[in-house]
Amino acid sequence: MTAPTPPPGRFPAEPAGDADDARTEGLIAVTALECRFPGAPDTAALWDLIVSGRSGLTRHGDTAESANGAPGGTPGNPARVPVSGLIEGQDLFDPEPFGLTDAEAALMDPQQRLFLEVCARALETSGHARGAGAGAVGVFAGASHSDYLTHNLGDRYAAADRDPVGSLQAAMAGVADYLPLHAAHRLGLTGPAVCVGTTCSTSLVAVHLAVQSLLAQECDTALAGGSSLIVPQGRGYLHVPDGIFSADGHVRTFSAEGTGIVHTQGVGVTVLRRLEDALADGDPILAVIHGSAIGNDGADRTGFTAPSPRGQARVISEALGVAGIEPRSIGYLEAHGTATRLGDVVEVAALRRVFGAGGPVRCALGSAKANIGHANSAAGIAGFARAVLAVHHAVLPPALDAFPLNPDLELEDSPFRVPDRATAWEGERYAGVSSFGIGGTNCHVVLGAAPERPEPTPDPRPHLALVSAHRDDALAGLLTGVAAVVGAATDGPPADAPAPAPADVAYTLHAGRTALPHRAAAVLTGDPAADARAVATAARRAAPAARPRLVLAFPGGGAQYAGMAHDLLGEPAFAATVDRYAELFGTTDRDRAVPGDGPDLRALLTAAPGDERAGRLLRDPAHGLPALFTVCVAVANTLRAGGLEPDAVVGHSLGEYAAAVVAGALSPEDAVSLVAVRSRAMSRTAGGGAMLAVTLPEPRVRELLRRHVDIDLAVVNGPEACVVSGPAPAVAALETELSTEGVRVSRLLLDAAAHSRLVDPALEELRTVAEKVVARPPRVPLATTLTGRWLETAPDAEHWVSHLRSTVRFADALATAVGPGPTALLQAGPGHGLLQLARARHAERLACAVTSMPPPTEPGTGRSALLAAYGELWTHGVGTPEVAALHRPGRRRVVLPAAPSRRRRLWIDPPP
Repeated sequence: MTAPTPPPGRFPAEPAGDADDARTEGLIAVTALECRFPGAPDTAALWDLIVSGRSGLTRHGDTAESANGAPGGTPGNPARVPVSGLIEGQDLFDPEPFGLTDAEAALMDPQQRLFLEVCARALETSGHARGAGAGAVGVFAGASHSDYLTHNLGDRYAAADRDPVGSLQAAMAGVADYLPLHAAHRLGLTGPAVCVGTTCSTSLVAVHLAVQSLLAQECDTALAGGSSLIVPQGRGYLHVPDGIFSADGHVRTFSAEGTGIVHTQGVGVTVLRRLEDALADGDPILAVIHGSAIGNDGADRTGFTAPSPRGQARVISEALGVAGIEPRSIGYLEAHGTATRLGDVVEVAALRRVFGAGGPVRCALGSAKANIGHANSAAGIAGFARAVLAVHHAVLPPALDAFPLNPDLELEDSPFRVPDRATAWEGERYAGVSSFGIGGTNCHVVLGAAPERPEPTPDPRPHLALVSAHRDDALAGLLTGVAAVVGAATDGPPADAPAPAPADVAYTLHAGRTALPHRAAAVLTGDPAADARAVATAARRAAPAARPRLVLAFPGGGAQYAGMAHDLLGEPAFAATVDRYAELFGTTDRDRAVPGDGPDLRALLTAAPGDERAGRLLRDPAHGLPALFTVCVAVANTLRAGGLEPDAVVGHSLGEYAAAVVAGALSPEDAVSLVAVRSRAMSRTAGGGAMLAVTLPEPRVRELLRRHVDIDLAVVNGPEACVVSGPAPAVAALETELSTEGVRVSRLLLDAAAHSRLVDPALEELRTVAEKVVARPPRVPLATTLTGRWLETAPDAEHWVSHLRSTVRFADALATAVGPGPTALLQAGPGHGLLQLARARHAERLACAVTSMPPPTEPGTGRSALLAAYGELWTHGVGTPEVAALHRPGRRRVVLPAAPSRRRRLWIDPPP
């Protein structure tokens, strides 16, 4: 049994800390339910069936029973009752999500297959698909003896002397012992996997054992339930007078007309977690288990199959004691409810022993068997589900077919009543669930309402929806489903529950689902219609089996613009980097020659796009280059905080300083020293210069420069992409000449002439500072534009001096960095020019080329652009970003659609 919990209550508001621990200690959260029962293909349908007072059983005609093989040899047998509970699609299964072949799936008992399906969906609805973020997940479950194994595979199973391998395969696919083992294996769950077998009480005992395992810290999450199918189904049954099977095909629990059960079928499972863990992870909580107990009647009964009121009362009393809850607090009791004259009377007598013989009326009675029949090994989880849903919805459901009441129950003078209609459940909500097995193993579970939780803090920022499935068609269907969820606010009248917040949808998809091969990503902005379109139309990709290399490319001067980090300062890693580098640039350090009146980086990075003063400052190398360098490093640090580590780096001109920091070749302090002196010196010595991008091959440019002797070749970006640099008038003359000839040219947004003779006066000053730098060999491969090859040694002073003056061999360095591929190239900083160069020359080696910041024409979308970069890299298989990097604490996991399955008939018919 569980240890006693603190005094009961509806989780009153208490101070944080020890009080919070005390009120959750020993309590277990029910975070999901999933099932398939007659007339109820899922949990929502089950509750609708129950609360509307309907039966899920089916009455058959002679033709249908003849086709399925009527019991008693002929449909005309007078003892025949043509009623059964059907499970639609019992013979259907989609094996691919579970890594099974069609042949393996056809061999597997449908009890095992449907249990796999409901386990997978239950974990999804709990916000922990396939155990994502759930720690060690245990499985506690049992199944009935397999009709499929006996009837359809009997010849294989019995052929151990002739075909031992085939017999063993049939056994592993059909013997009940393997039920939790298959679930653990196919879903990758590492907690205890325990088969439970106590006949009718199997699946509620599984819940009790799961609770014990959680409290003993054997697992962090537990699946508990049962599976019982009838093969072939739809045959009806034979009524035997004074037996346990109903004479009329109705399960009339508590009724004077009750004559027994209808033996039916079903599958059900619940997800359980320690309450403190469920609260911490933002899990959905349907109800809370306060205590549970099991016991056996022993010899205290008239026969092996007979019930014992003392045995039943003992286990109920024990469970209430474990829960620390008085019987008078129980407002609903889910009875075992066999609907036999003896069984119901014994059960109510046992309840009287615990709850007292007299009034006032305070506890409603009910039983799921009246709605769906007796589901054998799944009966306990069916009753558990009914009680959990009643507690969750605060509704006392009606008891179907219970009237007129059995007078032998003597309910008139008792604490109990049998509702004839659904009524609101007022006040505190505690419920008990009983399940009693043939052979005497009894189980009782005490439930309470979920704790009241404050709504999570709104997070109106853009969010990234990461959606994946095992097949492209499944992904397409899942995207449609998720689009409907995020667009729910625009679809007709309000639903019963408000549409989940985009932040919670994104968090659930990110933290609560595993990354499967077929992927799509979309940025959610909070506009329901736009978000629905973004999700529905997201590009679908199959992530490669082998992860592409991630290369960060850092842009050079001219890429910067006012307000380029306008809303990125909300990202912790980005803001921390900007703060640090702003302080470094603004600190006086005579030894390192860092100017004390450094640029106001934050003002430049957050300026309005049309801010003319900021624009002028950014064109000045003294301000523009430190700002660009800082942003580039900040983008890289943000990606790293998100768990994306580069495999290589390359930088264009100034970008090589950012690359050196990211590669570990320069410390931030040393890099700031070099960038500061380089920028200031360029501003002083080359401030009258200009740079011009020219779409001509290097030889042709060099030929032109024989006539334009004041201009130098600054950059070689590609076969027909060069940049020239020199005095502004000379560059203007060349620009006019080339434009007249029809050559495409464009000015760089930088009032300087880097990599030209105009910077010569700055070289000695740069050398002086560079000689004081403590450089190291790169820890991340760095392709240097000085040579176009990998930088194998620590970059010394001459490296940085030559780097400023020499031609930038970016085309060669880019080829080195991209390598043979496949490579994901991300421009870590503003612009997309480096990506265009890569696509033009290395398209076949690029998995993707990704921007990380928005263009100047889209101010205030920095986070969206960064999220889009994360998403595109993820869809190409580069890596999954860290949850904490994209989501603030306190988010909730919400129920989202499942990927559509491709269920088909996979079935071995019985031998003729």
